[in-house]
Amino acid sequence: MNVYIWLYILGACGIVSLGLFLYSLNRDNILVKKLKLKKKKILVNWLLLVISIVCFSMMIYLFIYIQNQLNLFELN
Repeated sequence: MNVYIWLYILGACGIVSLGLFLYSLNRDNILVKKLKLKKKKILVNWLLLVISIVCFSMMIYLFIYIQNQLNLFELN
């Protein structure tokens, strides 16, 4: 299980980032409409989405990489 610790960390980071994105996007959209603020305030929300996409992509890559490494050890 120690082999997959980075997958758990990246998964938690991605889920937290995605949750914050969804929560803050809804709240900020309401505030932008009510207060007629500039749309630059939503940039942070999209950065959270990018962070979550990167974390999930790295999770997939690491899972495949770890599986390949374990298969190499089994062949020897």
